[in-house]
Amino acid sequence: MKPGRTLQFIAFLLIYFIVPFCACLFTLLFANYTASAFLPDKFLALFEATQIKNDLTLSLFTWSPFPIITLILFFYSLPIAKFLFSTKGCNFISEERARHRIVHSPLTISILGFIGWELSNILSICRIDTLFPDAPQQSIITVSILFGFWGLFAFAFSYATTTYLNKLLIIPCVFPEGGLGKYAHGKQFSIVTKQFIFWAASTLFPIVLLIFGLLLRTNQNILNLHELVHNDVLFEVIAIMLVFSFAFAMSFASSLQHPLNQIEKATTLIKEQKFDTRVKIFSSDELGLLGDAVNEMAEGLAERERIKDTFGRIVDPRVRDYLLSNEHSLGGKVVEASILFSDLRDFTKLSEKRKPEEVLYILNRYFQEMSNAIEIHGGFINKFIGDAILAVFGTPMPMSDHAERAFATALQMQKNLDALNSQFLKEGLAELKMGIGIHTGSLLVGNIGSANRMEFTVIGDTVNTASRVEGLCKGLKKNLLLTENTTSLLPDSIRSKLQPEGEYELKGRESKERIYSYSDKE
Repeated sequence: MKPGRTLQFIAFLLIYFIVPFCACLFTLLFANYTASAFLPDKFLALFEATQIKNDLTLSLFTWSPFPIITLILFFYSLPIAKFLFSTKGCNFISEERARHRIVHSPLTISILGFIGWELSNILSICRIDTLFPDAPQQSIITVSILFGFWGLFAFAFSYATTTYLNKLLIIPCVFPEGGLGKYAHGKQFSIVTKQFIFWAASTLFPIVLLIFGLLLRTNQNILNLHELVHNDVLFEVIAIMLVFSFAFAMSFASSLQHPLNQIEKATTLIKEQKFDTRVKIFSSDELGLLGDAVNEMAEGLAERERIKDTFGRIVDPRVRDYLLSNEHSLGGKVVEASILFSDLRDFTKLSEKRKPEEVLYILNRYFQEMSNAIEIHGGFINKFIGDAILAVFGTPMPMSDHAERAFATALQMQKNLDALNSQFLKEGLAELKMGIGIHTGSLLVGNIGSANRMEFTVIGDTVNTASRVEGLCKGLKKNLLLTENTTSLLPDSIRSKLQPEGEYELKGRESKERIYSYSDKE
């Protein structure tokens, strides 16, 4: 077994068997050892009589709950042992069951031990009362209360120890990155409950022992305890100290639990993207600092969301997400994609006769309609260049049909422009005319610029070719032109409708490019 597995195996034995057994055994031994100091002589005589009588039923009642509890713990721990130590591994359901039980083990183990102890106590007292019906009532009541409190002590000891060992040795291996919340929610002791348990074990129980010791030394009856509180100053002081210690313990636990509950609710709301959530903790200790940190985190996330939203308006949201999820370094990668380049015809002359505000109004409406057409078919707008649009299909989101999408987008852009022109004519504005060029090929996509100022863009001969193809639209009096690279990737049903326009030597290139046109009006 590996060293890490050996340590886990030792921790497993400690948590599920050794600590629960030792908690009950130590408590039983210490209870018997201190019995003479807190129990009346009449009960001690009765205690010795039960040992002399050696009643089998009493022995069974006393010890039988513990083997049963041990057997329950054994079956309870089997999925955990398989998950931790099996070389074959577990399926998802078994693994989730094991994780759930690991988180809840301290509470389950301690409750089972407490049930076994108290069940043993009740059965034993009932059997003693049957064997010795003439036994003093005070003796029966005293031993019932004392051993009942010893069970609470055993529970607190077991819970504290197994919780510590679980957090130290098991949970870090099973949950190395955290994430216990989904398993622990709603089935753990609250801070107030834990404080009450430890107050009862560390304060109430010792004081109860002290009271029984005083009753024994003063030969007082436990049934007259209420009278002693009124008549004896010492018992009054004990009662007052119990009340105050309980109030202090509960108020302290509440002062922790209330702000932590606020923080828990706030973080849940923040997780749901409600970044206006704030916590109000009026404390100058660590809880106050934690509350301020949560508020600052919410403010930071709200600011980040505003920046992200603004960023998504400036660039395509997919490009935004791509940039946010990758390193911001210069460079890129070569991909196969289709470039759509569109430009308005004679827009310069149109702009000369209009105010800048009116030109901006026309452009914004035009860009909105064109953007809708591009986004519907999965393309992204790399940039607006004056009144021109550079759209890319096939990156940063890979597409196997990028050429077909680019072609479909071009048709949709023409339809949208026709509808927009109808609205412009009704408003007394001039019609817009547009040319579109599409080319498919290899291009470089990535960040370009300097180390402190860069831009996500696409560059390469493919981009230049698409721009040059669009420039032919005016001379050929066509609205849409495609290169052979693009048409070769289109379905036969579309290629059959394309018309060859010949070969053209594009500006800046030595080789000629075969050009095709499409018009649904022909």
